[in-house]
Amino acid sequence: MPATHIVVREYEYLVPSDIKKTNCHSLGVDEFAALREFTLANREGDSPLELMHLCSPKGIGEAIQLQNYVGVVELHDGLQIEILPKIDIASDSEADSREIFAHMLTELGTDIPFHSFDKTSLNTGVVPLFEVFVAMFLDEVVDLIKHGIRSAYVTIESEEKFVRGKIDFTREARKSPARAEITNLIYDELLPNRPENRLVKATLQYLRHSSRNNDNIRKATQLLSAFENVGQCINIDVDFSRCVNERSTRIYDKLIAWCRVFLHGESFTMFKGENIATALLFPMEKVFEDYVGKLLKRRALHDPFVERVDLQATGQWLFEGRRVSLRPDILCECTNGRIILDTKWKRVYGPRDLSVPDMHQMYAYGQRYRADSENMQHVVLLYPWHEGVCSGLMREGKHVSCDGVQVDMFFFDLSNATQSTDELLKLMKQLVVCEG
Repeated sequence: MPATHIVVREYEYLVPSDIKKTNCHSLGVDEFAALREFTLANREGDSPLELMHLCSPKGIGEAIQLQNYVGVVELHDGLQIEILPKIDIASDSEADSREIFAHMLTELGTDIPFHSFDKTSLNTGVVPLFEVFVAMFLDEVVDLIKHGIRSAYVTIESEEKFVRGKIDFTREARKSPARAEITNLIYDELLPNRPENRLVKATLQYLRHSSRNNDNIRKATQLLSAFENVGQCINIDVDFSRCVNERSTRIYDKLIAWCRVFLHGESFTMFKGENIATALLFPMEKVFEDYVGKLLKRRALHDPFVERVDLQATGQWLFEGRRVSLRPDILCECTNGRIILDTKWKRVYGPRDLSVPDMHQMYAYGQRYRADSENMQHVVLLYPWHEGVCSGLMREGKHVSCDGVQVDMFFFDLSNATQSTDELLKLMKQLVVCEG
């Protein structure tokens, strides 16, 4: 029986044949062709956030190598491919990697409410990510029903033996004399059959058939009964365009974002592909940046040393005339100086692995964001910790320019994020104090 769910990690290979290698995962010929078409349709050249990479490694043959996007891809034939980030942890288990990734998504800046990971009744470490996403959507539907499904006035044309609303004189003029007792009417009635409810109902129907978790299937079936008086969604695009954004419908904001994910395949980034049913994928560069930035910002609220933390700071340009904006990931205004932090989702082992464009970028940040009173501007490159390096500051990773820019390397341990955040704050204090 063919597999219906496979779990892979960043930089591993998907192949159309059965190859006994630890970093290879076999697909059927048709499934590989569908994923190949998806890869070609979403090609981004040499971008560091390339979705997938077509290649032919020695000893493997034709293959698709996963890149920096993680999440879930579901093909129309039902195969779910769950892509987990390559995070080094002591247990090296899928469950722990999935749990860490779920916590990282809670800080992601997007319309989709990933902070509700903590509320779902499913175990985010054991259950596949797709089922966790389904459970989060179902929880949002439960909240909607508790607060009341919104209704809207719908114009109805009917034939009645009594008068209600307005008489439709156009239809009355065409009425047969044999039906004199019937009156053609037009009136407005308050009904739940509005675009937002039709989209939620369509999503529930889709998930009831696509989910493979019994709890999710049962819950979706139960929730559908609350939408019994809501019509079917005939045209998804039209209903999305008719959704209104007003005070009475704000409770639908998160639900509509989820509906776009499941019905349109829209996630953090738009993807194209006729053979893909759902593609909920996230660039780890952005996930890592948001996660570290918001952890540091929250922790700095209780530390008098840090006066302000700006994410994606603005205000400086590389050239005069406001040309080429320089936007470091994290800018920390401290009591005795300013520190720039920039996240990189890369596996590096030391100074020799630093890319020249990254160092040029850090130097530009240091020069443009340095205060007039500072002799040295400190810039810290943040990388995810992995086996082969020590977490925290890499002493031999310091680079100092002759005109006052110092770049340091720091490895952030995602399996112990709280401790790494404290170590990062401690390093910032040391850098500023030494400068002072």
